Amino acid sequence: MAEKTIIARIESSIRKCQRRLEKLKKEEAWVRKKWNKGNQAFIKASEANATLRRRGTKREKKLQKIILSWRQETIKLTKKRDKARAAIKGEEERLAALRVEYAKVIEQIEAERKARNEIVTQTFFLSEAMKSARKDRESYLNEHVYPRLIDEAGNLRSQITFTHSDGTRRVVAMVNTINIVDSFLAGEAKSEIEKFFERIRPKAEDIDELTKMLYDLTRKILIEKTKFQIGPDLYMFLALELDKEIFPELKKAQDFLKSSLRSEKSDTYIRLFERESRTGKWKRLKIM
Repeated sequence: MAEKTIIARIESSIRKCQRRLEKLKKEEAWVRKKWNKGNQAFIKASEANATLRRRGTKREKKLQKIILSWRQETIKLTKKRDKARAAIKGEEERLAALRVEYAKVIEQIEAERKARNEIVTQTFFLSEAMKSARKDRESYLNEHVYPRLIDEAGNLRSQITFTHSDGTRRVVAMVNTINIVDSFLAGEAKSEIEKFFERIRPKAEDIDELTKMLYDLTRKILIEKTKFQIGPDLYMFLALELDKEIFPELKKAQDFLKSSLRSEKSDTYIRLFERESRTGKWKRLKIM
């Protein structure tokens, strides 16, 4: 709103200046016209007076009046003309200054508009990039990190540490922040597991040990009609290498569950540490 007010003020000043300038130019033109007319009368009167044969006539007096009065008249008209021209020059300079000011204001407003647009565009872009990066990070952690929280005996660790071979970076994964929050994906996983149950139930006595283990494991992690039980059994299920040809339902359920896992918005679910050298002190990094 302030920008529009400034522009409106300058535009109003320009219009007023243009009107004054137009009036002054008309006044200056009128003075010149009058001077030219008086000067022509002076020249004609001078020529006529020079060729008069009879003196002391009314015509001579009339011509002399024109000739003698022109000096004062031309001085007066010249002053008016010069005054009008000075005023015109002043208004032209004022108009030029206003136009320069107007151009600067428009340029500043356009620069500010572009700056604001850039801020909005970049903020949205970076926010989307952060959102996508967080999603990719969660997907990677669910796929490669959280399954490692299960030890060789099948027990759930409270945390697990990964240190880079150069000894300067470290990742500590925490298990207590994993939650299933995407109910739709969890529901899809539940449907696939139920399909698996239906497929093997008629021949439950004849199934091999692997299938029976998977049957028992999926029964443990599935809470009837509600949700999945978060714990060692779930992480063990997610860590399994399932053949999609032999266990298509469980493979789909596993994929749905990996996608449904989310972590709380806290830096405690995973911690990053860094140090300058192998012997340096670990410094914890803030995670967005």
